[in-house]
Amino acid sequence: MNNRAITKVHAAILLLVILVATVSAAFVFYNNVAGPSTGPLTVVDMAGRNVQVPSNVSRVIIINSYWAEIACTLGDSNKIVGIGSDVKSSYYIPSSVKNLTVVGDLFNGINMETVVGLNPDLVIMDTGYGKAADVINSLQSLNISVITLLPGNYSAEMNAIQIIGKALGSQQRSNDLVSNMQSGISNITTTVSQIPASQKPTVLICNLNVWNQGLIYTYSNSTWGNAVEEVGGINVGLQDSPTLPYFKVGLEKLLAWNPDIIIITGRTNDTLTSQLSTLNTNGTWSQLKAVQNGQVYTVLVGSKEAGAYLDDGPRTMIGLMQLAKIIQPQQFQGLDIQKTADQLFAQFYQFNFAS
Repeated sequence: MNNRAITKVHAAILLLVILVATVSAAFVFYNNVAGPSTGPLTVVDMAGRNVQVPSNVSRVIIINSYWAEIACTLGDSNKIVGIGSDVKSSYYIPSSVKNLTVVGDLFNGINMETVVGLNPDLVIMDTGYGKAADVINSLQSLNISVITLLPGNYSAEMNAIQIIGKALGSQQRSNDLVSNMQSGISNITTTVSQIPASQKPTVLICNLNVWNQGLIYTYSNSTWGNAVEEVGGINVGLQDSPTLPYFKVGLEKLLAWNPDIIIITGRTNDTLTSQLSTLNTNGTWSQLKAVQNGQVYTVLVGSKEAGAYLDDGPRTMIGLMQLAKIIQPQQFQGLDIQKTADQLFAQFYQFNFAS
C-alpha cells in the first residue's frame, strides 16, 4: 500500500473516531437535559389498588391531616395544593399548608368542583369510613388518581409513609423516616417480646364522649387499640371484638372487663378535663379496679395541641413510648420521651409547625 493510500485510511479512521465521539457526547447531553422518563408510576395503596400516578407529581390534594403532615416531613409541602378540613386545625403542619384551599372532608363530603379547579396530579386520603367510597368513585370517574390509606398498627403506618414517599418522589427521605421509626421502638419491641402474658396488665383505652349516656368508646383493632398490645398490655376491647376498630360499650361490659389500667384519650386538654369532671356522676366508675388503685391516665391524641403524639404518622413513635411508660413502668421507666421528640422534630420537621 502506497503512502497516499495509508493517509486515506488514517483519515477515514480519524473521521470515524470523531463521529463516534460526537454521537456519544450528544447522547450524554440529551440524557442530562431530558432527565428520567416522565411516564406513569404504579403505586399499590393500602386497599390493594394499583394506582397510576405521574412520575413527577407536583400538585397533590391531601384530605387527612396526618398524611399531609407526612408529606411535609418528606419535604413535599410545596407540592400540596389542596387540603381536607381537619388539616387546618393541626398543630404539626406549617401555616403555608394550613392556608391552602379546603376541599371538604370524608364525613361531610368533598367538593368535586373545587378539586377539579385545583388540577391535581393525585389525591391522598383515608378509606373505609364516612363518604370515602363515594369520593373515590367520583375521583376515578374524573380520571383523577387517588391513593387510599388506612393503617391499623405501627407497621402499617410505616408502610403508609413509604407509599406516600414513592408517590411524591421522596423515597429516600421516606426510607430514612421509617428507619428512624423502627430504631425508635426497637427497645420496646425487644423488651415486650420477653414479657410473659402473666405480667401484662389488662388495659381499656377509650374516650368518654358519650359517658353522659352511660357509654364509652373503646378502641380495639385500630392504631391506638393495637398500640396497647405493642407496648406490653392486653387490650380488653381488642380481645372482646378483634374485628372492630372501635365500638361503644355500656356499664355492664365495663364492670365485666374491670381492667387493671384505664387510659382516657382526648384531642385537647380541655376535653380531657371536661371528661374527667363527669366521671363521678355515675357510681359505676368508683367500682372499677383501675379507679380504686389510681391507675387511670389521660393521653392527648391527634394533632390539635402540642404534646399530642398518639396519631397516625411519625409522632406515634413517641405516643408508643408514652403508653409503654404507663402500661409497663418498671420495664420502660428509662425512656426519655422529650429527647426522642426533640430529635424527631429536629431531623424531619424542618418547618415551623407551631404557627
